[in-house]
Amino acid sequence: MFVVTGATGRTGRAVVGELLRSGRAVRALGRGARGLAPLRTAGARTTVVEPTDRAALTEAFRDAEGAYVMVQPNYIPDSPDFSAHQRRIVDAMAGALADAGVGRVVTLSSWGADKESGTGPVAGLHYLEERTNGLDAAVTNLRAGYFMENLLGQAASIRAAGVVTAPFDPDLAMPFIAAEDIGRAAAHHLAGSTLARPGRPEVLELHGERDLSMAEATEIIAEVTGRPELRYVRQSIDQFAAGQRAAGVSRNVTDLMVEVAEAINSGHTATRQPRSAVTTTPTTMRAFLTEALLPMLRSTQETGGVVWR
Repeated sequence: MFVVTGATGRTGRAVVGELLRSGRAVRALGRGARGLAPLRTAGARTTVVEPTDRAALTEAFRDAEGAYVMVQPNYIPDSPDFSAHQRRIVDAMAGALADAGVGRVVTLSSWGADKESGTGPVAGLHYLEERTNGLDAAVTNLRAGYFMENLLGQAASIRAAGVVTAPFDPDLAMPFIAAEDIGRAAAHHLAGSTLARPGRPEVLELHGERDLSMAEATEIIAEVTGRPELRYVRQSIDQFAAGQRAAGVSRNVTDLMVEVAEAINSGHTATRQPRSAVTTTPTTMRAFLTEALLPMLRSTQETGGVVWR
C-alpha cells in the first residue's frame, strides 16, 4: 500500500489516480471527508488527518510500502508566519514517517530548493528535503518547475484589462510544468525502481515540456483565447507588493512572494540539472491553457464573475 499526503490537491489527486490505475492499493490523506470522497469512490482508502498531527500521521503511514509527501504549496494569505507553518508540517510528517518506519519516500519539492534561503516558501521545501533525507528510507526529492496553474490567476486581468501581469522579466525562460504531470511522475517514481538508498537520497528536477518566458506564454494565451491584442505587462516589485497588500495579504506572505519573484529574476532560483527525457513531461502549454484557462474565461464571460481564486 502507498500513502499519499495532500491527496485532495492537484498533484496529490494525480498521484492517487496513477497508482490506482496501475493496480496499487492507496491510502489517501486529506483534511476533510468531502474532498476525499471522490478518491474513495475511485477505490482509494481515505483518512482525514491534520498535517501537523504526528500521532495521527504515524497511524496513517503504518505498514505503507511508500509515501508521497508534500507541504501545502499555496500561501495562506493572512498568515503571520507562513514559514513557521511549513516547518510545523514538515516536522510532524518527518517524525511520523520515522515512527512508522516507511522505507520509501517521494517528496514534492521545487526548483530553487537547493538554496537554504532567499527563495520565499521554497525555503520550506529545502527544509522538507533536509528532514526527509535524514530518514532511514530511500528518498527521492522531485524538484518541480513553475506550475502552469499559476497562469489561471490571470483570468480576471485578461478579462478586465486584456493583459497578463506579473513581476517576472518578460524574456526569462522558466520551466513551466502541469501539476498533473508532476503527480504522474511522482507515482511512477514511488512505485518503480530507484537509485535512492537510506543515506543516499536522490534529487530529480522536473522541467515541464519546454521552457517558456512570460512573453511567450502570453503569446500562446492570446492564440488559444482568440485575443491577439493580449499583452504581457511586467509589474515592478513595488507594484506587485502593493497589489498583494491591497488584496489583504499579510506582510509576511507578501514578503515571501516578493522573494520568489526576485529569486527567479536574478537566477537565484534556477534549474540545475540538464533537460533530459526523464526531466521532460508531456503536457504542452497550449494543451493546458485550452483545457484549463479557456473554460474559465468563457465562464467569466457568461457570469460576469471571477471564477479563479
